[in-house]
Amino acid sequence: MSAQDHQLLHPKYRPDIDGLRAIAVLSVVGFHAFGVKGGYAGVDIFFVISGFLISTIIFQSLDASSFSFVEFYQRRIRRIFPSLLLVLSACLIFGWLALFADEYQELGKHVVAGASFISNLILWGESGYFDLAAEKKPLLHLWSLGIEEQFYIFWPLVIWILWRHRNHFLWVIAAIGCISFGLNLWIVGFDSVAAFYSPLTRFWELLIGSIVAYLLLFKKESIEVIRKFSNTYSLIGLLLVALSIAFLSKDLAFPGWWALIPVSGAALLICAAPGSVVGEKVLSNPILVWFGLISFPLYLWHWPLLAFVRVLSGHSRWLINSAVVLAIFLAWLSYRYIERPIRQNRKLKSIFLISGMLCVALLAFAIYSFGGIPSRINDGQGGELANQYRSQLEWPESLNRNSECIEKYGADQYCLVGDSNLPPTAALIGDSHANHFYIGLNEHVKKSGGNLILLGAGGCPPFFEMDRVTKPPAPNLNCYQRNARPFKFVMDSPHIKTVFLAFRHNLTLEDDFIFRDRLGEIQSVDNRQNTIDALTRTIKTLESRGKRVVLIYDMPELNFDIKRCALKRPHFSSQTTCALNQVEAISDFDGYNYVIGAVERSTNVKIFDTRPYVKNNFPVDGRGNLNYRDSTHLSQHGSMFFADKYGQVGQ
Repeated sequence: MSAQDHQLLHPKYRPDIDGLRAIAVLSVVGFHAFGVKGGYAGVDIFFVISGFLISTIIFQSLDASSFSFVEFYQRRIRRIFPSLLLVLSACLIFGWLALFADEYQELGKHVVAGASFISNLILWGESGYFDLAAEKKPLLHLWSLGIEEQFYIFWPLVIWILWRHRNHFLWVIAAIGCISFGLNLWIVGFDSVAAFYSPLTRFWELLIGSIVAYLLLFKKESIEVIRKFSNTYSLIGLLLVALSIAFLSKDLAFPGWWALIPVSGAALLICAAPGSVVGEKVLSNPILVWFGLISFPLYLWHWPLLAFVRVLSGHSRWLINSAVVLAIFLAWLSYRYIERPIRQNRKLKSIFLISGMLCVALLAFAIYSFGGIPSRINDGQGGELANQYRSQLEWPESLNRNSECIEKYGADQYCLVGDSNLPPTAALIGDSHANHFYIGLNEHVKKSGGNLILLGAGGCPPFFEMDRVTKPPAPNLNCYQRNARPFKFVMDSPHIKTVFLAFRHNLTLEDDFIFRDRLGEIQSVDNRQNTIDALTRTIKTLESRGKRVVLIYDMPELNFDIKRCALKRPHFSSQTTCALNQVEAISDFDGYNYVIGAVERSTNVKIFDTRPYVKNNFPVDGRGNLNYRDSTHLSQHGSMFFADKYGQVGQ
């Protein structure tokens, strides 16, 4: 459909807004595919546009005394469901053909979340260290759609209630927006993930669009100043949008104050673009308008395609480029042959679209419930080889989070105890790199007549009184809260004589790991020094309580996920054996070695050094056993390999 055809159907159609939509979606695609620095701000531009358009529809209907909740939500369903249904269904089909069971199970969970418009809440709550990497979650981008739909549920009712008080209406909208913005500023300071995904901290962006809509419709005299200087204000708006895309960084505490840049730019463009040079010559450019018309299906398609490319082949540049081209083509097909016909067909009952979405959600829930349906996978040899490797790759996560253990000892994720009828005599504290040592270490402690307890949380190193600040799309970990009770239990327990500590060696040294010391003592700008200080304080605190402390030296990480050579993806050719020269360890221990050396010199800590046992053939031994289960974690076999090695440091 051309812009002219669209304008015939919508007399108040503004091509400049479609041009702004195009800038938003192309910046997001650029961020995800090509590393455009602040391209993620395109979502904030979308929020302003959505708030403006939805509020305009509601305001006009209420002013004409013709507003209907049923009609409003039917229009939303016809607008959103067709392309979303198509993309969710395509993801499930492709996942059936290409994904391992754990990946397909995760996809099933996110399809349910996407179909019920709660993706932002699910992503907000995901804190497991074993969750798939963010860039490999095919439906990660639906968090923004969740926020918009949650706004659509809340906002029409609020407007309808307040409409009779027109004299104070604008002030009430502004007050609600200020509360949301204030929450954003407050929460981003201590939980940036919550600020990123929470609807309460994002609604102000849509409300800015609502305020613009109200001003344009009912306070026209108040925007005459802007219209008189439309070229200047539209140029400022375009500059703000460009600056946000070019210079904002994912390392910022976003949204916070920073979100004002793209939001203000979008609001100025919506106000001033009509009649301005920017509006007529830039935003109304036919190419931008075309991308604006397909912006919604393009947003839906681009991320799953990029995620599947990264799952299957890593970061192949030509495949990523091809995925972007394919996303544009699929977006046009979706708009031309599915989205537009359904939107124009008012005879189509919304119940059919709702039923379709419910069916997809139920199917996805079944996939999740049945563990990703591992029976789909066949290695071409009767499944024997795949089953052999799969059994080695499985990790008894079901043993973790034992309710009795959690209630008794306080850990909320990793909580295992050798004999629940006896008091623990030794404790292992740490993140998933402590968890993967547990099976072998438990055997050692048990043979020595002791009883080992594992306490910890994914992504949380075992540092006393220490928290970490995460940045989206990293999960919200709440490390201080999750480690506080386990540390208290271990320090107060007279039976626990030995405490083992273990954590991912490069986690705390990375730039995006931000320390927050509850005692105010550790606040260097150098993460290496922070790690030394935090680990030293933890060890000395444990030693002051009479504990013997052993630090387990971390394992090297591999150059790729061992599943890629151990298992064959369904319907995709893949290697079914692991060649030793293809599984290599990454040597990045310089910073970690410096930390361990400094801590060893200033405390009485004992080091269990894994390095003498990790030879070139360790990832896959000479008998074909897998000692890793992914690129960073030991398998059960690998964990048991060390069971008879801990004797060098005792219990």
